[in-house]
Amino acid sequence: MDNSSVLEHPVWMEIEQESYQLKLDYELIPYKRDAGFRAPDELKKVHSLGRSPLLELEDRETGKKKILAESGYIFQYVLNHFDKTKSLGNEDSDKSEEIQYYLHYVEGSLQPPLLIELLLSMVQTAAIPFPFSYITRKVAEKIGEKYSRGEVKNQFDFIESQISKNCGYLVDGKLSAADILMSFPVDSAFKRQFADPKQYTATDKWLKNLKTLDSYKISKNKAEAYGEEC
Repeated sequence: MDNSSVLEHPVWMEIEQESYQLKLDYELIPYKRDAGFRAPDELKKVHSLGRSPLLELEDRETGKKKILAESGYIFQYVLNHFDKTKSLGNEDSDKSEEIQYYLHYVEGSLQPPLLIELLLSMVQTAAIPFPFSYITRKVAEKIGEKYSRGEVKNQFDFIESQISKNCGYLVDGKLSAADILMSFPVDSAFKRQFADPKQYTATDKWLKNLKTLDSYKISKNKAEAYGEEC
């Protein structure tokens, strides 16, 4: 896991929640980023890209190891290989495909405009000398106005509609891996005021319900023990 996230939320918490819900044994290994949010050399030794989170699997019989990267793929792999009772998946093939879709949607559609909004907010508060500060902030404001702000609204309107028509969850009216993975960017967006929870009441209620789960509370406590603010 990476013990520091640029979005002020330990993304590995979602993978830990999934593991807890499936009653899997696991070990957390923290890696702290440097002041520039770059991966430490130790993490790059595990995976050359130095990205997080990572999941390392070891076959106890053969000793063969496998390193998995990308949150959506990690969730998909765990569901396919360890969720034998479909507790975070779904017995219905169509519903199962919906869950798989969301695992890709989170990073493919939702995260990009949120990341742009984050970068633009960092430009607005950066220590840039005048007159360059005026120019860069005006450019940042235009980018947000013309693209990312509207795209964030588009994504949250979609999420709100899906939760509203699925009885408070993303798929089939019950908790799935899609809900757990989606909680990270939604929570980050609300905290950074990229989206207003008052405008997305179903999504806000959904997120608050997820935070009552034992898996969330346990993961949150572990994150705070590592120095994270959740």
